Amino acid sequence: MDIPKISEILSQKIAEIQSRVPVKLNISTGVSQTDSVNFADALKEASSTLSSAAPLIDPQLLTGISKPSSGTKYPLVSGSYESVYPRLSKQQIEELMPRIDAAIEKYSERFNLDPLLVRAVIKEESGFQPFALSTSGAMGLMQLMPGTAEGLGVKDAYNIEENIRGGTQYLAAQLKTFNNLELALAAYNAGPNAVRKYNGIPPYDQTQRYVKKVLDSYELYQSLMK
Repeated sequence: MDIPKISEILSQKIAEIQSRVPVKLNISTGVSQTDSVNFADALKEASSTLSSAAPLIDPQLLTGISKPSSGTKYPLVSGSYESVYPRLSKQQIEELMPRIDAAIEKYSERFNLDPLLVRAVIKEESGFQPFALSTSGAMGLMQLMPGTAEGLGVKDAYNIEENIRGGTQYLAAQLKTFNNLELALAAYNAGPNAVRKYNGIPPYDQTQRYVKKVLDSYELYQSLMK
C-alpha cells in the first residue's frame, strides 16, 4: 500500500481550510530534510488567519448613532456566519429590541403588514441577530439576498432599519402577489418562481419547515397579545 507523503496530506488539509476562509493562507507545504513539518503549527496558523479575517464591526453601528461610511462593505463568505460575524448575546439583543421593535412597527404600518407577522419572520430568519449571514449569502435580520437587497434599494443589509424596511417591503409584495399567507411565506423563503412552478408551497423540506415555524411563531405572538 502506498503511504502518502506528509507534504501531500498537509496540502490537502490546507486546501480544505482555504475553501472555508475568505483570505489566502500563506502556509508552506514543503518538507524539510528533517521532515520537521508540524501539523499542529500549520493548523494553528490557519486558525489564527481565520480569526483575523473577521471584519471589525464598529460598536457604534449597534446604537444607530453613526452609519458606516460610503463604500463600507461586509464581504460575503462561505460558511456559517458565526465564524466570521459577531453573534450578539441575549443581553445585547435585548438592548437592541426597542430599536428593532420601532423599525418593525414603522415599516409594518407603511407596507400594511401585521407587525407580529414580521416579528415571526425575523425570529425564524435570524433569531434577531442583526449580523446574521447564511451560507447562501442572505444577510441581516430578515435575511435579504444580495440581489433582493439591491433591488429594494437596501444599501446596508446589516443596518437594522434598512434591513427591516427591505424585508417588510418584499414580504408585502409576496402577499399581494399570491394573496395567501402560506404561499407568501414560501415565496419569501424559496422565491416566487418556485411557488409558481409548483403551484403551491414547493416540495422542499426546508421551505415546508420554514412556513410551519413562522406560522407557529405568529400564532404564539398573537396569543400573547390577547
